[in-house]
Amino acid sequence: MSRFLIITILATIVLSVLAQDNFTLTEIVRNYDPVKDVTTVLLRSKKLSGPKDRYHSLAYSIYYSGPGQEPTPPRDVNFELVSVIKARTLNTDLYVVFLLDGKEMHFGSSRSAIRNPVRGKPWIGERMVFHVPREDFLKLTEAEKLGVKLGGVTFDFSERDRTAVRAMAETIRGIRVQ
Repeated sequence: MSRFLIITILATIVLSVLAQDNFTLTEIVRNYDPVKDVTTVLLRSKKLSGPKDRYHSLAYSIYYSGPGQEPTPPRDVNFELVSVIKARTLNTDLYVVFLLDGKEMHFGSSRSAIRNPVRGKPWIGERMVFHVPREDFLKLTEAEKLGVKLGGVTFDFSERDRTAVRAMAETIRGIRVQ
């Protein structure tokens, strides 16, 4: 009897771990700050790529904010990229474009350096926040193929990543205008 119980418990654990690997939720968080009276909707940071060319990693997150307790249609959506570069300095002339079905789109951005992003390595990181107009963001989510090009290095969004970006767009489409 105890062998049967142990085997059943082990099988349940193994199956639940396998199910979690195949099923991931898109983690979109809505946060209200009562002090500032601002609601922020955020797609938490997701890894876009591991080592590629001069980059150690690239991650992205998306967010927008608006006044009040309920989300309001944003004017701009912030598309954040965080890279870790296998170098000691940043490329100050780095030109970044988003690729929508092969067509390049450029958006205004703010950039900042991240010192020592990987302990023990002489690398540097960079945080880039692109201010994407709402209508352009919604177009971006309809692309069959989505990517971002940092200088001469292209990173493609997987189907899972595109689904997460589309889920964020649905939060914008679902806002009722008052």
